[in-house]
Amino acid sequence: MSDFPFMEDVWNETCEYLETGDLNSICLTSRTLNRVATRYLYRKIQWDWNGKMSRYRIMSLWTTLVRNKDTRSRLCGLIREVHLLGRSPPQKTQIIESPGIQGCSLDLTPIIKNDKMPFYQEIDYLRYTVGCIIESPKDRSDWHRSIAARNVYAMVALLLPFLYNLRSLKLDYTFLVNGGLPGMILERLISGENIYSAELQNNFDHLKEIDYGTNALQNKLPHLRDKTHVPSCFSSQVIPLFRLQKIKHLKVWLRSHHSLQLERVPGIQTDYTALETLILDHVSVMDCALFKILQGMKSLRTLHLGMTYEEEDFWHQSVPSYNDGEYILDGLKGLYGCLEHLSISLSSIPIGLEITSDTNIWGPLFRSMMPEFFQGFNRLKTLESPVQLLNGFQDIEEPCINRGLPVTLERLGLRWDFQYVGRAEGLTSNTVPVLQDVVADFLRLSDRHRRVPLLQEVIIRLFISDDEPDITVEECDDLIDEFDMEHPGPDIRTQQGDEADDTMEDAMFLAQLVEEDLGQPVVVEAAEGEAAEEVEGEAEDAS
Repeated sequence: MSDFPFMEDVWNETCEYLETGDLNSICLTSRTLNRVATRYLYRKIQWDWNGKMSRYRIMSLWTTLVRNKDTRSRLCGLIREVHLLGRSPPQKTQIIESPGIQGCSLDLTPIIKNDKMPFYQEIDYLRYTVGCIIESPKDRSDWHRSIAARNVYAMVALLLPFLYNLRSLKLDYTFLVNGGLPGMILERLISGENIYSAELQNNFDHLKEIDYGTNALQNKLPHLRDKTHVPSCFSSQVIPLFRLQKIKHLKVWLRSHHSLQLERVPGIQTDYTALETLILDHVSVMDCALFKILQGMKSLRTLHLGMTYEEEDFWHQSVPSYNDGEYILDGLKGLYGCLEHLSISLSSIPIGLEITSDTNIWGPLFRSMMPEFFQGFNRLKTLESPVQLLNGFQDIEEPCINRGLPVTLERLGLRWDFQYVGRAEGLTSNTVPVLQDVVADFLRLSDRHRRVPLLQEVIIRLFISDDEPDITVEECDDLIDEFDMEHPGPDIRTQQGDEADDTMEDAMFLAQLVEEDLGQPVVVEAAEGEAAEEVEGEAEDAS
């Protein structure tokens, strides 16, 4: 095939839509097409982290980089996105920590197997990379053992220093619980300490988006039984994420009690004027001091606060203080003039059959925000919040959610996060009947159009308990009938390319409902767990 000059522009457009296999074939066609297709072949490193080929792919990538040292810098510069997420949890998932790092288990069974690839040259280069970045002899020894074991988490973490043009980094939640190795490498690279190789001096100036583990399952298990719980010895791995001052979109899974008081971290700055999207999921009620950073986010448009209360035992009770509520209040007030999309979710994780009242847990933290608190947001378009929070933790039988909504609101999400609200002792939940009254009272208020004139859609996100999912879903039919609405069926999760959101694998149904009399679109979703997809979708559309 001839290399006509005009062909490069044509193939640039074509390569945008081609799969990896097709790009590989094109690279073998001609010199011009090899140059064009290679840019797209390396631009996005993405595969299913739970897939069978995951180990082979990361080892093959290292083989390519090590054995092509003359072109290594150019190839690494082509990589703009690294998305290594598990699309669905593997059967009988068991998380074992990485070898040797911070005193973890040495059981490498789930990470190691015999490989046909020699990989000896690559191991030598990985050891050299560690020597340039890690100073502590003990830490170096731990990394060397991980490399010798061909630990996939270590191989991905050690790839980061080479990616000087990286724009987007999305990593599976197993990276957090298996040693937090990417966080350690990030900390070393951006700490200002000496890196003994010019090739590895990467301060991630171009990095605009990080998703660190927010695809974790929402299983509501105590941390001793939950494989998504981040061990306390790995908690420091998230700190470097908050050192990246030029980041625009930050999403972090915080399934741990981290004691994240960032203002006490030496050398850290809390100026986040570039940040536009912040997703903080599963923040412990004991980490409310983290919300002090919100006051420095003057350009923030989208925020999700996923908060968790975890019962421990009689001797170690996690009781939020008055100051914890003030941290939340002051942090959100600092966003009055900029925030456009806000989502709040609340969950509690009991250790036994005795359940602490959700109102007793969350009421003291949020009562100071009610009922007119949200009216202070003068640009807020989307608000998703537990019904009980919007109701000021008053008797849900007397709904007053209309009073505190901002006039700019276009989309309202009513979350039913509390499992036991509306349930009489010894009886099943009254979720749907109560919701019927709440939604009906809100939509039929005489002054609703004056208070929220721009409101176009109401979303209802139901909590499905483990012991009665069929009952709740069946009762949703009553809610649909109440408002004379229709829904297309139980399986309408929309996939976006290769990055379908599998965190809602247990979703029961998603129904698009339109009330004819009031002309008010309503969505009812019944699902296990929590997520911030609605708000995140708004952010992606806006960006």
